[in-house]
Amino acid sequence: MKATKRINRTGLFSAILISGCFIVSCQDKSKKSSEKLLENAIENETGSKANVDPGAGKTVITQGGNTVEFDGKANSWPGEIPDEVPEFTYGKVKAVTTSIIDGAKSWNVIYENVEYDFIDRYDADLKKKGFETVTMKMGDKGGSITADNGKYSVFLMGSEGSLSIGVSPKQQE
Repeated sequence: MKATKRINRTGLFSAILISGCFIVSCQDKSKKSSEKLLENAIENETGSKANVDPGAGKTVITQGGNTVEFDGKANSWPGEIPDEVPEFTYGKVKAVTTSIIDGAKSWNVIYENVEYDFIDRYDADLKKKGFETVTMKMGDKGGSITADNGKYSVFLMGSEGSLSIGVSPKQQE
């Protein structure tokens, strides 16, 4: 049951994130119709009312007590991410998504201009902070890291040039 709920939340978060990116990139003329279209799609999928509020570089989607904010103008690591999660300093922040779903706050940080050997370097940073990690490399150009310290989960995926890092609190069993 908990796995199904987690999958549903993950699916909803992914759909909202992709939709948020789409709305931020829309021109002013089509914002209202895109906003309404997205609200209807979310409402049809979930069965509950949704509100999409596109702003200057930010899109906020609310549904019940859940909120997802996509900030396409963000340029720094979110200060709200707990200090026990090491900041990724091997690239330039391009966008940040902050979500509060079922009371749990999570972040997704998108990077560009990512430096060479970021997998090994960030893996070492995570281990210094007490995370257990699993890395997968794709040659010398990219890969992924899954990390856990018992309190937070970190997932990084990317290649030389761009990547995404997700930080979320661990689900209590």
